[in-house]
Amino acid sequence: MRTPLMLAGACLLVAALSGCGSTPAATPSMWTPDPTQAPPTGEAELATAEATVGSAEQQSQAPEVVPSAEAPASSLPPVAQPPRNGGPWTTVDVTATSASQVMAAASLPETLRAFLASRIGIEDDAGCTASEISVDAVHADGFAFGTEESNCGGSQVVWGITESQWHYIVAFEDAIPCREFTLNDVPTGVPGLRCLDAEGTAADY
Repeated sequence: MRTPLMLAGACLLVAALSGCGSTPAATPSMWTPDPTQAPPTGEAELATAEATVGSAEQQSQAPEVVPSAEAPASSLPPVAQPPRNGGPWTTVDVTATSASQVMAAASLPETLRAFLASRIGIEDDAGCTASEISVDAVHADGFAFGTEESNCGGSQVVWGITESQWHYIVAFEDAIPCREFTLNDVPTGVPGLRCLDAEGTAADY
């Protein structure tokens, strides 16, 4: 009877040391990232989800780009830019309430007549329709000064040639700083044009 007991004891000892034939518990496998291999499916889905969330957060934080409104292309032919020679302004006396009256004003440059004729009775991008235009002076450098009446009110205007077309350089009701005209290369000595000097005092431009 001693032999079986010894064998049982030996088996218990061996089992304690080696598991005695029992299957060891499986240990979780550790996946080591390899730059040449895709991660396991579960981790790949998690990485994709995190990337998607990160991209959405970046998009929400980025400033919204608002497209700028494009001005419609002018139907008038290009206008040559005169050389800036300076010199005095020429006083004129033109008041028109129709395109035909503007076109008949021989004291105005032909290209300016065409531009002003396209303005009278036509609604602009701001919803204003000019009903009367007066021109008080013109300059050989490609400028004109006058007034405009519309359903939006009246204003004094300096027109000028830029980018091969006549444009509104400055339009205003009350006197504005003289530097606004200087910055736009408007020749000085405009008949009847008053502005505010550096001290805020009204002066002739």
